[in-house]
Amino acid sequence: MHDVVRAMTITIASEGEHNFMVSHHVNSEEFPRRTSYEHFSHMPIVANKFDELSRPIVCPKLKHLMLKLCFKKPFKLQDNFFNDMGELNVLSLSGYVDSILPFPASIKRLSSLRTLCLSNLRLDDISIIGELVTLEILSIRDSQLEELPMEIGKLTNLIMLELRNENKELERISAGVLSSLVQLEKLYMVGVEYCSYSTLRELESLPRLTSLTLSRCSGDVIYSNLSLSSKLAWYALTVGGAFIVTSSMDDYEKIISLEVTETAQLDDWICHLLKESEFVDSTGDGSNNVLTELQLNEFQNIKCLRLSYCKLVTHLLNISRRIHEVIKFLNLYDLKLESLECLTHFCNTTVEGIEFPRLRKMLFHYLPEFQNFWPTANNSITHSSPLFDEKVCCPRLEELYINGANNISALCSHQLPAAYFSKLETLYVANCGKLRNLMPPSVTRGLLNLQKLEIRDCLSMEEVITKEKQQGEGIMTLFPLLEKLTFTRFLSWGVSF
Repeated sequence: MHDVVRAMTITIASEGEHNFMVSHHVNSEEFPRRTSYEHFSHMPIVANKFDELSRPIVCPKLKHLMLKLCFKKPFKLQDNFFNDMGELNVLSLSGYVDSILPFPASIKRLSSLRTLCLSNLRLDDISIIGELVTLEILSIRDSQLEELPMEIGKLTNLIMLELRNENKELERISAGVLSSLVQLEKLYMVGVEYCSYSTLRELESLPRLTSLTLSRCSGDVIYSNLSLSSKLAWYALTVGGAFIVTSSMDDYEKIISLEVTETAQLDDWICHLLKESEFVDSTGDGSNNVLTELQLNEFQNIKCLRLSYCKLVTHLLNISRRIHEVIKFLNLYDLKLESLECLTHFCNTTVEGIEFPRLRKMLFHYLPEFQNFWPTANNSITHSSPLFDEKVCCPRLEELYINGANNISALCSHQLPAAYFSKLETLYVANCGKLRNLMPPSVTRGLLNLQKLEIRDCLSMEEVITKEKQQGEGIMTLFPLLEKLTFTRFLSWGVSF
């Protein structure tokens, strides 16, 4: 693929109408020295030093200008800098914070500009951008900007608006700006201090909206009536104190992360997004309502499910009657359950089986009452069935983390086939006070891909592998790919392996 791209680039660059000037690490006292710039269509410039021009440059054929300033000194482009760039389509300005001070007035002359990208700049006032009525893409990243002014509402041809600030949050969006951008298809707002209900109401006026990223939405929007575009094919929504790792956004098309502190009924627009979502992260006592909505669709779209800090969840699946069928989570490949103090089982009644055909990662953290996937006749305070038995299917599991599950007394059934955990690479078990052993030898011999094994603070554990005829295998024979092995704080240091 690299050779194809390179060949195409050479072909385009060799054509008469595409002339490039590339200048990196400019140290001169002025703009890169040329007798003429009239033939250049593309000019990417990375500058270590870039003093003000003594005279304007003439670039009548320039289509694309990228100027990156790699120094901290405050800098201002001359007011006439853009005077002779009337054909410019794409403009990218970036640098360190405080690199560039207010825009030159001549930016209003860029009547053909379609794309404007600004990053790591000091932008006290960007109202002049409202004059660029041909703009279709506006991206502002990590720039010191307090307010998106009302003049931005004049950009009625805008298709994409990106406001992404990691360091200093955008404090205000002027009323009426978003609702004026009627052609908008993609809206990304990350690091906007307060996405209130009134701000979100303006999105109802955007019928073409297909991609939406919103962070730091106020918690009340979960219970407020909204009518967003039904065309949303990509969204990432965080509400209240919820948080999404940015890298997760690359793996999923429909993401919703909620801090649900109240137990009131969720609004219809939130319920609709939940049913469509691939990534669902819910924290707080209102997560019970989130589970209810997901169960109405039997979790068919979910790829990643994370639930935490809810005292009201006792089961993930509340089945109203005994069913004789296998429950299937066809798309789930990341499951995280954390600080669910009352969770006892995955299902509230016995089922024929449960399948996770694509599950790669399973994490259980601080589930003090959790026993196994569904209640059986053997479940009691003193004895519980193994967590994994022949009716629980997870053939692609690669990472298993169990921490603080004090009611699990057995991890694996003796009836499991040797290949049950054949894909497992990481096994971490900690603070499981009733766990007496890890697994039988038959299952252990199938852990041919295990790379990390950690067992910490399991005070009742007497043997890692249950006693059977072990045929004298050593640890590296059992786990040929093992890279990390950690055992800490057993009741008896004579624990057998």
